[in-house]
Amino acid sequence: MAARRARVLSGGRVRRYARIIGTFVAAEAKNEMAYRLNLALSVFESFLVIGTSLGAVLVLFTHSTSLNGWTLPQMVTLTGVYYLIQGGVSIVFQPSFEKLMEHVRMGTLDFTLLKPANAQILLSTRHFALIRGADLVMGFTVVAVGLYMLSASVTALSLVTFIVTLFCGLMCVYALMLSLVTLSFWFVRIDNIMAIFYAFTDAGRFPVDLYPGWLRFTLTTVVPIGIAVTVPAEAISGRMSYETFVGMLIGTVLAVGAASWFWRIGLRNYTGASA
Repeated sequence: MAARRARVLSGGRVRRYARIIGTFVAAEAKNEMAYRLNLALSVFESFLVIGTSLGAVLVLFTHSTSLNGWTLPQMVTLTGVYYLIQGGVSIVFQPSFEKLMEHVRMGTLDFTLLKPANAQILLSTRHFALIRGADLVMGFTVVAVGLYMLSASVTALSLVTFIVTLFCGLMCVYALMLSLVTLSFWFVRIDNIMAIFYAFTDAGRFPVDLYPGWLRFTLTTVVPIGIAVTVPAEAISGRMSYETFVGMLIGTVLAVGAASWFWRIGLRNYTGASA
């Protein structure tokens, strides 16, 4: 009976937060539709940027049949995964965390903390840059092209592991961003730190095993964009080992748990406008 009640409460909580996030998305959608030309230009920009990235990959493979063991279909898939991760970050986490840092500086975080809901969830999903949805759509398109080129080697198991590791990769990046913005509770501005993070994310366009040891270590631990992109691409192309999959799951749980713990410590050091 107690277990059943716990499941009912958990399900109700999930539906509640889903409705809240849906309200946020609807509000942002109305704002975005007020500037339709800007939306069209954003789609064109995404098409241009992703097309350029694919062009660079094609140029590389005119001189070689593989890149450190990565074939052309696998590299196309990896490029699509990179823009899926980038799109997810740009749509939700980046605008929400930028507003969060502003609230901390101005001492106006109280308005969210006083709401009867989990502050971490609200602040992580409060703002959406739906105009960056073009990156997500183009990312799915490129992944679909890569899967078509890999059709002979794609299995149901590889599709499942791909979806799971893609979600884990996004959560790893989220955990790092949450940890970085939590520093704003102690430092007035951390914009330079975030700029360094965004610069490192560009390295995710290529497999992490292409880089030298020190950079590979950085892209798998300090800034996990390397594993966030490479592991899902390995999963769908049949290159991923069982140990890597388990390590990805454990690492994601530990990263999100540690970031949430650090976030709670940061909140204790927050001084709002009402203090």
